Amino acid sequence: MATRSAKSAKTVGRIQKSLYRPENEAVWASFRQLRKSASLSQEEFGQRLGRNQSYVSAAETGVIRLDALQIRSWCEAAGTDMRTWIAVLEAQLTAVAAVQENTSNWKTHRHSS
Repeated sequence: MATRSAKSAKTVGRIQKSLYRPENEAVWASFRQLRKSASLSQEEFGQRLGRNQSYVSAAETGVIRLDALQIRSWCEAAGTDMRTWIAVLEAQLTAVAAVQENTSNWKTHRHSS
């Protein structure tokens, strides 16, 4: 089986680490939106997850990052599925992209004036 060399793996594009991308706000907002759509407080939601309120807060503010299985559990606790979460996330990402474009246009206009 062919493998890529370590050098080629490093030079294939420069993708910013997701930890520092502004789109993370959309991920956190999607978690918050699912919980709120279930009409649950952070404490109540934490109980459904078998966790405490601080865990829910940490996930909703990006202090901790959830893996795919934890996101699935989040969806189940909210009474929904991952397809719904993806739809919510896509809507949040679209909003973030619009803000980024408006900011970029504002900066371009400001510097050209």
